[in-house]
Amino acid sequence: MKKVWKLHIAATVGFMVFAVLALGSATQPQPEPLILVVAQEERDFHGTIPGDNRGITIVAYTGFSRDVQIPSYLDGIAVTGIGPGVFMRGYHLTGATIPNGVIHIWDRAFANNRLTTVNIPNSVVFIGPFAFEMNRLTSINIPDSVIHIGNRAFANNPTLTSITIGNGVGFLYEGVFAGGSLRNVEWISIGANVDLHNSEPPSFVAPESAVWRGFRAAYEANGHRAGVYTVNNGVWSWQPR
Repeated sequence: MKKVWKLHIAATVGFMVFAVLALGSATQPQPEPLILVVAQEERDFHGTIPGDNRGITIVAYTGFSRDVQIPSYLDGIAVTGIGPGVFMRGYHLTGATIPNGVIHIWDRAFANNRLTTVNIPNSVVFIGPFAFEMNRLTSINIPDSVIHIGNRAFANNPTLTSITIGNGVGFLYEGVFAGGSLRNVEWISIGANVDLHNSEPPSFVAPESAVWRGFRAAYEANGHRAGVYTVNNGVWSWQPR
């Protein structure tokens, strides 16, 4: 009987020790589980780091928004480029926010959409050919930071009525606004000393070509001075800005 009694005491003490330890561990603060949170908008974008290691270039978009908000960072790396043809097919974009910090907007990046306005940040240096072709832009504001605009970058936007060209653009070709984009333009604000070039042969008399030649003649007649050029019945006038 004494042995049985000792076994009961040992079992009871063991249970009590286990209970105390269990209770103690339950009442101690436990580390919170690690949860990796990735914003939905970032998951919709895919990028690569170019050879110069200057930030990340967006190369694909897998989202469905028609008013796309391009993030400033992907995986903690600054977005500095919008790659060729990223938003060109099937997105029907009506709006696009390009973050400050983007340097390059590559070929056909936003072509074939329904954009009515676009804000090009003052960090952009390069706009590639056909970048905004075939949209519904009503105005274009090219900031002073832009030094290169590729051929037909804003072609086939016949809804355009106003264009602002910054001070950084050295050369500007008529073909940038080909396909009727100049047809309804009422005024152009331009920086000083921009070298304007005709893209079409002299025999080409489409309305947009006539608009370009009239604007170019007025700009050159005023010594390539910065200002706002407006057209009235085919006659261009200049107002310093």
